[in-house]
Amino acid sequence: APDPQTSGAEWRRRGGRDPHRAPSTRRSRSVPGTSAQRSRSAWSGTDAAVAMAIGSASSLPLIVPLLASLSAALALALVLVRREQRSARLEAEEQRAAAERQAKLRDEERKGRIRAERQLREASQASASVVGGGAGGEGGEEAEIAKPGFVFHPIGHFASCYRNRCGTPRQGGIVPESLAVLQCDRDLNPKAALEGLSSYSHCWVLYIFHQNTNLQREGRTVAKRRQTKGRVPLWQGLCMKVAPPRCPDRDLRVGVLACRTPHRPNPVGLSLARIVRVDAAAGEVVLAGLDVVDGTPCLDLKPYLPSFECIPDASVPSWVQASFEEPLMKVEWTPEASAQLLALLRGGVGEQQQAPLPLRPFSSEAELRRAVEGTLALDIRSPLQRERHPNPGGSAQQPFFVGDLWFHELHVTYGLLPRVVDAAAGAPAAVRIDRVEPRPTAATAAAPAAAEP
Repeated sequence: APDPQTSGAEWRRRGGRDPHRAPSTRRSRSVPGTSAQRSRSAWSGTDAAVAMAIGSASSLPLIVPLLASLSAALALALVLVRREQRSARLEAEEQRAAAERQAKLRDEERKGRIRAERQLREASQASASVVGGGAGGEGGEEAEIAKPGFVFHPIGHFASCYRNRCGTPRQGGIVPESLAVLQCDRDLNPKAALEGLSSYSHCWVLYIFHQNTNLQREGRTVAKRRQTKGRVPLWQGLCMKVAPPRCPDRDLRVGVLACRTPHRPNPVGLSLARIVRVDAAAGEVVLAGLDVVDGTPCLDLKPYLPSFECIPDASVPSWVQASFEEPLMKVEWTPEASAQLLALLRGGVGEQQQAPLPLRPFSSEAELRRAVEGTLALDIRSPLQRERHPNPGGSAQQPFFVGDLWFHELHVTYGLLPRVVDAAAGAPAAVRIDRVEPRPTAATAAAPAAAEP
């Protein structure tokens, strides 16, 4: 029982409840809301406590460790972010390197497959073979004899002023100043084979389109066939209707045998060329106006006979006539380009002395210059380049297309400028030659590497 002599203060000091005080009628109420709201309230209280601690000058010993902890946390987060970025960058580089390796492997595999298919095709054309079963064989199929093929050996190869397909004329005789040298094979006995050819002014040239892309397409199409019986049809993957070269109507399609496209069932080209000179002892024939790329294999030369082969009343379709009525573009040389060409052909100027570029087979600088101008006067852009870079018209001095031409021993950079002309005045664009550089060769590419220690 409570001691009446003990005061309430003494009871509170001892930790008990004052028995003389009436019990409180208030009841403890729980914090309303959910656990998340109570957690936010707790954090708000903590923030308030931190703010009070910061605002109080006497709590500086508590602020310093807190700031140090925050700095350490930020530094750790920054290190982790940089580590993740470095890991992502290394992973991207590894993926890019793996993609390049895969592309290289696919390219090597494609080249090997095409080479094997070409060898197999040459072997199959050398002799006829029997495919399928006999008359009384399985399935009652009759024996089918493969069509015999022919093997042609080039009599030589051309060293042409056109180093790439891009820029090579689509027809012979369009650029009469262009030159190509036929180096005959030694097994041909050129001294005897070329005797009397110099008495003619022109000759027919038969050659192979050795850089045709449809040859690879045909090989891939044949390789995908899973035919085990019967004969595989020829010319798989070759389109028999094509867009004619130099045709102004981009939507026109004609048969492959009705135009001069190089993508033919048999990639054989035929062009008429002017005979410049014949060196039978050296086995060389210099021809002008020939539309062949450098390295083209030559199959045959046949003299041109105007009495029998010139037909003045021959007719051609309207689109052929329109393609040759296209006006030629005017070619201009910048002073820098003219000086660069002169320096390259004469061995440099001043301290930049170097070996002059060979002119052969051209006889003079003016002849080489006319050949470059005659080539660029044509619109040598591909159909895709014409579609992507149309002529905007007007008379702006900024080119709407910049391209290059690998010609002879030169690398020529040019631009197409729009011109305001009427229909009878000529082409609506002009060519400006901006830069002329020497064509890099294997010797020039290896020279800087050899000079390094």
